[in-house]
Amino acid sequence: MPREPLYPHVAKNRTPLYPHRGEPVPPQYRDIISPSWPEVLLPAIEPEEGETKLYAIMRRLKDGVEGIQDSYQFRLFLTTMAKFREYSWNNQLLIMLQRPDATHVAGFATWKDLGRWVKKNERGITILAPGFPRKPKEEEEPEEDEKIWRVPVYFFPVTVFDISQTDGKPLPEFDVPVLTGVVNEDLFSKMMALTKAQGISVSFELRPHQDSAIKGQYLPPKSIWVRPEEPRAQQLKTLLHEIAHYHTEGVFRIPRADAETTAESAAFVVGAHYGFDTGVRSFPYVALWARDKKVLNANLETIRKVATTILDALEKA
Repeated sequence: MPREPLYPHVAKNRTPLYPHRGEPVPPQYRDIISPSWPEVLLPAIEPEEGETKLYAIMRRLKDGVEGIQDSYQFRLFLTTMAKFREYSWNNQLLIMLQRPDATHVAGFATWKDLGRWVKKNERGITILAPGFPRKPKEEEEPEEDEKIWRVPVYFFPVTVFDISQTDGKPLPEFDVPVLTGVVNEDLFSKMMALTKAQGISVSFELRPHQDSAIKGQYLPPKSIWVRPEEPRAQQLKTLLHEIAHYHTEGVFRIPRADAETTAESAAFVVGAHYGFDTGVRSFPYVALWARDKKVLNANLETIRKVATTILDALEKA
């Protein structure tokens, strides 16, 4: 069966996007639960006959991310994470005050459902659970505003436990590796020239108290921070990601819910255009933020627009 195009609305007289069934997902992306990721980059992306380079890169992005999203391990990870509630700010404060090192918090029954059990003599974390008003029976007169049945009228204390207070089956992990390998210094120079031309300040200052998982930040309206102690390749990857954030949020005003998916995808496209393939990090990152294939597919046109904008600007920088 022929594959669906990336952009179904493209006119029929354009070059077909999929002259063949595409490439299989590389083995290193099929198993997201791995003690370590291979420190290798994929070969340079080359377009097939009748396919532009940009479309070839977008195809690699789509196939790589969907390969992860289709994996059993990724679905298991999402299913497990869905069992952890998102707590209100007041409960987050209560958790922090009682156990500041907590990472994954759940009730006794939830831990049991996940194949873990609370250790003996562990002291739980007390938080507040909402209580909602009783819904009227069918024979009773319903209230005009049904929203009141979703507004809590009282709270009661409940006990939860952090994962460190439990034993049992390990939780599935999702690894987004640090990018290593050969860096494209020409692209690095072009990116620095671009930020300067656009009035964007770039800082490589040390931030020892910043979470080590955060490799960089875009700070509106025109500031970028890159973690200085990371490998050069990771710094370039971060720079690409944050300049893409500047365009997604500061230029095109893309909703925050889609900003991470768009920024990381656009960063991959720009890097791959210059032979700097960041798929080892970008594919799992996008898979995690997109969660579902529909999210990536819905943003493909925006990703193309952001990436093309950056590529055009790089040519002029």
